[in-house]
Amino acid sequence: MSLSLANARTLYQGAQIAKTFKPNADTGFEGGLFSGLVSKVERNVTDADGVRWPILFLITYEDGEKEHLTLQELEVCLVDKPGMQRRKDKLLAAVTASMHDENGAGPEPQPKHHKRAAEVLGESTQQHSGSDTGQERRSRREGKRRMDDQFEYEDPRDAKRGTGAGGSGSGSAAAAIRSRLGIRQPLPGGAAAAAAAANLTSESQEDYPVGEAGMRLAGLPGHLKRIEVINFMCHENFTMDFGQHVTFVSGTNGSGKSAVLQALQCCLGVRAGATGRARSFQKLIRTGSNEAIIRVTVYNRPYKGFDSYRHSLFGDTITVERRIGRAGSSSSYALKDASGRIQGRKREDLDAMLQTLGLNAANPVCVMTQDTARNFLAGSSSKADQEKYQLYMEATSLEQIAYNLEVSKDQVRQMNESVQQIREEYEAMSAAHVALQKSIKALEGIQGWRVEVEQLEQVLSWAVVEDQAAGAAQVQAALDSMPARLQELERALTELTQEHGSLRQATDDKGQFLAAYNERATALATEQEGAKQTLKLAHRLVRATELRVQRLRGELQEAQAHKEALEGAVREVQEDVVQATQAAVTQYQLQLEQAQAADEACREEVAAADAAQQAASATHRSACERAHALEQQRFGADRTVKAVQQQMQQIKEAGRSKVANFGGRAVASLVAAVQRAKGQFSRPPIGPLGVHLTLDDNRWALAVESALGLQLNSFLVHSYSDSQLLRQMISQHFPHPQALKPSVYVADFDTPPHIIPPASQPPPSVASVYRVLACADKRLAAPILNSLVDHAHIEKLALGASIEQCKEIAWRMQGVMACFAPDGSKYYKKGSSHTQTPPPHWLRYARLGQSSAQQTTELAAEVQRMQQEVERLGCELQQARAEVAAAAQEEARVRAAAAPVRQRQWQARGLLTQLTQQPPPELFACNQADDDDATQAELWKAAQGCVDLEQQLRELGREAEAAQAALVLAQQGMQEKREAIARLNEENEAFVSSYDQQVQQLAAVAGRLEDTRAAEEDQRAKRGQLEALATQQAQMLSQLEEGAAKICSREVAAEARREVEARLRSRQDLTEEQVAALMTAELLHKKIKVLERKIAEHEREAGGSLPEVQDAFAASTARMGREGRRAREALSMFQVIEDALKLRVRKLSELDHRLEDLVNAKFRAYMWKKGHSGMIKLDRKAQSLQLKVQIGSKGSKEAGGAVKDLKQLSGGERSYTTVAFTLALGGHTEMPFRAMDEFDVFMDAINRRVAMQNLFDFARENGELQFIFLTPQDISAVEDARQACQQQGQQMPAGFVRVVTMRPPRANAIRA
Repeated sequence: MSLSLANARTLYQGAQIAKTFKPNADTGFEGGLFSGLVSKVERNVTDADGVRWPILFLITYEDGEKEHLTLQELEVCLVDKPGMQRRKDKLLAAVTASMHDENGAGPEPQPKHHKRAAEVLGESTQQHSGSDTGQERRSRREGKRRMDDQFEYEDPRDAKRGTGAGGSGSGSAAAAIRSRLGIRQPLPGGAAAAAAAANLTSESQEDYPVGEAGMRLAGLPGHLKRIEVINFMCHENFTMDFGQHVTFVSGTNGSGKSAVLQALQCCLGVRAGATGRARSFQKLIRTGSNEAIIRVTVYNRPYKGFDSYRHSLFGDTITVERRIGRAGSSSSYALKDASGRIQGRKREDLDAMLQTLGLNAANPVCVMTQDTARNFLAGSSSKADQEKYQLYMEATSLEQIAYNLEVSKDQVRQMNESVQQIREEYEAMSAAHVALQKSIKALEGIQGWRVEVEQLEQVLSWAVVEDQAAGAAQVQAALDSMPARLQELERALTELTQEHGSLRQATDDKGQFLAAYNERATALATEQEGAKQTLKLAHRLVRATELRVQRLRGELQEAQAHKEALEGAVREVQEDVVQATQAAVTQYQLQLEQAQAADEACREEVAAADAAQQAASATHRSACERAHALEQQRFGADRTVKAVQQQMQQIKEAGRSKVANFGGRAVASLVAAVQRAKGQFSRPPIGPLGVHLTLDDNRWALAVESALGLQLNSFLVHSYSDSQLLRQMISQHFPHPQALKPSVYVADFDTPPHIIPPASQPPPSVASVYRVLACADKRLAAPILNSLVDHAHIEKLALGASIEQCKEIAWRMQGVMACFAPDGSKYYKKGSSHTQTPPPHWLRYARLGQSSAQQTTELAAEVQRMQQEVERLGCELQQARAEVAAAAQEEARVRAAAAPVRQRQWQARGLLTQLTQQPPPELFACNQADDDDATQAELWKAAQGCVDLEQQLRELGREAEAAQAALVLAQQGMQEKREAIARLNEENEAFVSSYDQQVQQLAAVAGRLEDTRAAEEDQRAKRGQLEALATQQAQMLSQLEEGAAKICSREVAAEARREVEARLRSRQDLTEEQVAALMTAELLHKKIKVLERKIAEHEREAGGSLPEVQDAFAASTARMGREGRRAREALSMFQVIEDALKLRVRKLSELDHRLEDLVNAKFRAYMWKKGHSGMIKLDRKAQSLQLKVQIGSKGSKEAGGAVKDLKQLSGGERSYTTVAFTLALGGHTEMPFRAMDEFDVFMDAINRRVAMQNLFDFARENGELQFIFLTPQDISAVEDARQACQQQGQQMPAGFVRVVTMRPPRANAIRA
């Protein structure tokens, strides 16, 4: 199944890809893996050949480049291929499933056509999000309804019945409320929670056995049977068995009586600090031992009214074993059954047993230790009264009852908050119910929109089919034209193959000649380089000689000046003696003047000869330089002629090929190679740009050529990868490093034309390069002109018809970078300077705006003009060479004429020197006495120095002449080498030109051959693509027709179309053309979207579609009845609980006062037996209890006043009072046994007897209890008390009282 546009967007929009690009050594691009994203999915994209593709994917890479990929190309580059395939399979399966579901009877008839339309259009997610949301809401409501139906509530009437029957109605009602509101019932302790969680009690209907006088013969659950103590306190190993009713333990101080009681407390879970003996159990371990062991065995057989703890598991007895170690806080428990097997080790198991059997060894009334009795006898004080109050509250369980009531109050408060929440929820449900009624009324008014949407979808489904059929027909037409094109390419391929073979043979023959020419040219170039070096050395020698001559002349001038100064001094001396030697002096003076005049005349002649010689040398050098310049100009003009002739030949060879005009045959072969390899490019390159450009006005041809130049030879590509591939191909077709390669620019071919602001271009009245350029192919106009704007700024290059206009535009107008004249000259302004440049030297003809014939004509005229220039330069060169020869002859003549003049100068200077150095004898004799010998010596030395310098100057003159001659010879040798190279080039130029032409022609043919082959391959590949596309479109057309047929038939769609058109005409005054324009697939789709959005908005406001809201209303109605009943039940249950709590609070107060009266009555009764009176007084606010005792009865002699502070009583009276108060409280304390330590301390014999009688009476009255009394006194009082009871008619059967006498502990085990 093919993907629709919407499904393709759903799957691939934003998908990541990774594509590998090859490296490019020429451009420096390293290649590698580039990442990108699918930025857009486009439909009906038309390529350069006019073929329309149904779906293409636009890829945006990380560097900003973009390209289009087909679905097959995209799947190759995907990063997560497996994940994308799974999503694709899942989507196609969902579409297929929806198609199968629609063939059956679905539960929702209305969305049926929606789903079918979504399948045809591929946009189900966007069109029907409202329906999906309503379905989701409906599912959530159904799930909530199922949860409500499965939730079970307790009937509050059962709670009421329970309350009336057994007083437990508050518990069941609270459980119902907690079950409804999720409130957990906290128990007072962990043991209670454990007991409630499991069946821990064992019941029986058997009565316990009784004997004589109704005495119980068996222990009840919780009664003590035995205690065993090992290494505890003072006991090393001790065991004691307890009687069924009363056990008296007697022993002296230190015998370990109290230790047994502390061991009992420790084993039954009492804290170490509560025993009053130590803060930690480790301190209770016997000295020298590492571990203490306590074992307490209790009865566990159930009887009627007395439940046991898990009798089926433990049996008739339970043994609690407590081990206390010294290592850290190590301590452990073990619960053993009647056979000694361990059935539990956790503290929770012990707590559960104690809770079940009612054992609380921490209760001070049930287990009264020495410390408790001592504190009770301490007297009356605020602290003591508070401790008595605490004892009273613990013994009567009032404290626990009050705590339980507080817990119940907290629970009721929690329930109250939950009930309030229930009330608020019920009110919210009522409001929602009313809102649903309003929504149903609102949704009933939009059914017309749904009918209109259904009609539009019917029309749209067949409109899509028609569009797809038109696209398939276009692809088939392109496929039908392929065979003729392939035959034409095959014929052209055969012709080009034959032409390529003949050209290859011709170029191979001429290649051999070129190899010999290259060797000769290399040798001449080497010789020319040697001559050039010789010429440089000659120039250096001439310059060095001239510098030395100048230096010597300066030294000679200085020496001559010094000599003349000395001669003047000598003359002054000689004038003094002139009179004495007049005749001799006159003769000598005359000879000296004549010698000086001759020397001056010779000097002038030498100066004139030197000037003539320098002028002749300058004339000779100027003539040589002019001849050399003319020779270079002639050589350049000759090369220009040959270059223009070569251009003419290229134009003639190119003929109809316009590409060769913009880079020659190499560019033509490059374009052909690009055509062959265009499948490797993402988009076909554009170039050379000049091929696609024309001029609106041909008079600007030279100006545009001067402005753009090599820009016309450049290429454009769509991406960086295309630029790398194209640069590799350029390097292959331009192998020479000095070759002028075309430039490559990257541009987005899809970018629209640039918008040029008015401020960035000349005024509209001024022509510009941008305005006169045009593009033959309008599809390529935007990228070509955009590139020229970006790189050449053609929008700012103005054109002027005259020089004055160019200056005016370039130098004064804004937005102008430069202005070009029709001849190609350029005018521009740089800063504050105005610049004008002539036309470039390479500008001979214009490639734009001229035909091949026009270009050839202009080039022929240029050749003729340049040939005339070559002839003129040749004539001038011959004349210059004649002038060089004449100047050389004149220089030699002047040099020869200067030789005798210098000879005469040397002779005159020699005579003058002789006269100066050797004066007449008369003058010498006259001056002998007065003359200064030093002056004469200095004069002679100066004259000799002048002679030496003149001799050196003559020698340097000869060296300068030799160096000048060598320079002339080097210049002549350099000129000869140049002429030899020029002659060799002239001889080979014609041959090379023809060879280059053939090579270029071969490359062009090879390029055309490759282009033709590539074109044939492209056509065959394109035919395959079109065949696949045609097959795909046929399949898609079939699927669309099938999908449209599922929605409706063509006839139904046509009828719906007529109704839609009629509705459009009725709403607006439209023509048939306007109605047809509104019935396009795109506008129909938009109209459907608008209506569905309106429907969705109304449904969103209403909370769903009409069926959904109706279902919600029905569910709300049912829920209102159900939730309302439950809310009333919850409120009723809460009221029952609240009333029960109030009742229990009132009952607690009544019970508190009633217990106070009962304890008071019993306390008075026990005190009256001794002839005393007493009472208790509770202060609940201060939490204190006071005992008032009056010794002796009222009216007797012994009677005294009431005593509040027990310290005022004797020791025996205080002990008796303690026993009386304990017995009074013991009647209201539920525990299987009672234990009292040193109850008779400080009592005399009478008080002890009366107290024991009271204890026996209390034990007989409470036969289900077990009593343990510890005393340090003599045990004989027990027998006296028993006999006194029998005398009073009270039977005391044997075994009712058990007496245990303890001895001081010893090493061996003790058993009592």
